Amino acid sequence: MRLILFIILLYPLFTFAQSPDADLISAAREGNISRVKSALMEGADVNGRNKQGKTPLMGAVSFGNTRMVKYLLIEGADVNTDDNNGYTAIMTAALIGHEAIFRELFTQGATIDAEGKDGTTALINAAFSGQTEIVRLLLARGANPNHVTKNKTTALHNAAYFGYTRIALMLIGRGANVDAVDDTGLSPLMSAAFYGHEAIVEHLIAKGVDLNAETPTGVTALKNAIAASQDDIVSILESAIEDAGANGEGGEGTEGESAEGGGAAAK
Repeated sequence: MRLILFIILLYPLFTFAQSPDADLISAAREGNISRVKSALMEGADVNGRNKQGKTPLMGAVSFGNTRMVKYLLIEGADVNTDDNNGYTAIMTAALIGHEAIFRELFTQGATIDAEGKDGTTALINAAFSGQTEIVRLLLARGANPNHVTKNKTTALHNAAYFGYTRIALMLIGRGANVDAVDDTGLSPLMSAAFYGHEAIVEHLIAKGVDLNAETPTGVTALKNAIAASQDDIVSILESAIEDAGANGEGGEGTEGESAEGGGAAAK
């Protein structure tokens, strides 16, 4: 009886004891260098994964620990390993905005345009969360400004939706398609008009965006602006449409339904 009781009391200790791999991932997330070293000495795999496919490097990136990231890379961490969703460390760094970590990952060979299973890239993530400097770095390093997710969202869609003017300008300057539409037919102009991002609307117009574009249900940028009571943008669009009509490009009506655009980001 005593033996059975003893085993019962000890069972939780055995149950919750972590394997070297699990301990390494936990220590990396916590930024505990000494525990990481111990786990590696005990045979832990520096590229071991948890149930979500996350590696110690991904854990360190998620918690913004630059020192740990550098140490794991020295120990042989694979900079381009992806998790169960196809997301890599650099995609997380771009989303969260860890510039120093982003630079380190890039220096160590991270693939700039790696994409998750949903089609998300580091650039799309950075545009989603407003990481201006990382967007600049990605574009300078050749990131594709016209990459689309599975639902056809682009980085410019995200910038227009959230009103990140500087990011939108950088993307446009690098050749982002101003007339890109997502799988519902929404364009960056439609989103910017609905949410009142006047500067982005003006820049898109200046780049020759299609003012007459509409979704399969008849939504246009002007209709969105009217529906959202964005009076200044309504005036800007009406003037632009009138000017386009005077140049033989045609205009559009002002009645109809509205739709909101959306952003996309890695999980």
